[in-house]
Amino acid sequence: MIQNLIYDLPKLTSTKYENIFNVYTDQSNFYYYNLLQSVIFPDNLLDSFFDPYAIAPNDAWSFISYKKYGTIDLWWMICLVNKVQNPLAPLNSGDIIRIPKSQVVQEILTQLIA
Repeated sequence: MIQNLIYDLPKLTSTKYENIFNVYTDQSNFYYYNLLQSVIFPDNLLDSFFDPYAIAPNDAWSFISYKKYGTIDLWWMICLVNKVQNPLAPLNSGDIIRIPKSQVVQEILTQLIA
């Protein structure tokens, strides 16, 4: 079950990373996420779904998300699309990454929380 369907948990916006995880309860009725759940983007997605982005000095995933989408919450999608293994590692200024276009992001989010 997703978090937004559980009465006594706070509601999440559609952009939150937590939406990709199902919520479960243990024997003591404590809630927990299935952190093994993941989203996988196929390697053969059309280039037209993405915009190129050159990483600037001092960029962070959350700041790139804010610059492109107006929210820091979509850092996880940018990392997944670019197959980032460690989102805490420093970014390399000048590297070119792929940023999903806004309409593609909305479709992905709709699919995830449906």
